[in-house]
Amino acid sequence: MKKAALFFLPWILFAKVHTVKVEPFMIYHYKAAASGEVVLAKDSKESRVVEDEVLVKLDDKIDRKTLAMLQKKLQVLEKIIAITRKNLQNTQEIMQIKKGNYDRIKDLKTKSSFEKNMRKAEYLAAKSSYLNLQEKLQNLLIQKADIELQIAKTKDTIAKKSLRVSGYVYKIYPKRGDFVNFAAPLFDIADISRAKVVLYLTPEEMQDIQNKKIFINGKRSSARFYKIQRITDQNYITQYRAEVVIPAPKIFGKFIEVEIR
Repeated sequence: MKKAALFFLPWILFAKVHTVKVEPFMIYHYKAAASGEVVLAKDSKESRVVEDEVLVKLDDKIDRKTLAMLQKKLQVLEKIIAITRKNLQNTQEIMQIKKGNYDRIKDLKTKSSFEKNMRKAEYLAAKSSYLNLQEKLQNLLIQKADIELQIAKTKDTIAKKSLRVSGYVYKIYPKRGDFVNFAAPLFDIADISRAKVVLYLTPEEMQDIQNKKIFINGKRSSARFYKIQRITDQNYITQYRAEVVIPAPKIFGKFIEVEIR
């Protein structure tokens, strides 16, 4: 037992101490999905927790007018489609009658060629009308699908101009009256339900990393690794970046000491 204790003692004594900053577990950066004038910016909500709230709203008056126009067009088009379907059904019945009339006499020797040709022409005319209506219906259905797609896109644009979010409001960028372009930053939301610290581990610390314990300020903790890069960092070329998840503190931004043993 003494030998085992002596064997592990040098590792404990020389474990590297990482002084790191406690950060929110995640910060989400929201950007404008469309351009427009800022008509609402609740900068008073910074540093507060919100629940399903609109923080920044872009002008959507034109989008709403466009949506109303498209919805009216869709209603009219649906009525036309319904009428066309009924006409198509009637035309099909007429075509079948004309075909029956022609089929009954086409092989009869008692009927003249003139009458046979007349009945055939009536059938072909009815069939042509049926096919034309069928084509018209298909075009109307394509128009309907196009309008429905435009409606979906317009609704999506309106929704993106009034994003509802929940969480800790870290930063709101635009002010009311500003004009923002596509992809301009709107606000940052932090997940403060837990916290994380970023470590840069040496190759020695990486050895058997999954079986090592995490000590915070000299005390063994329940913290766990969230991410461990197996490739050395681009900036710290001899070290490996790792993220450790810890319970959320009352105040973020303080520094703690972390050891991997």
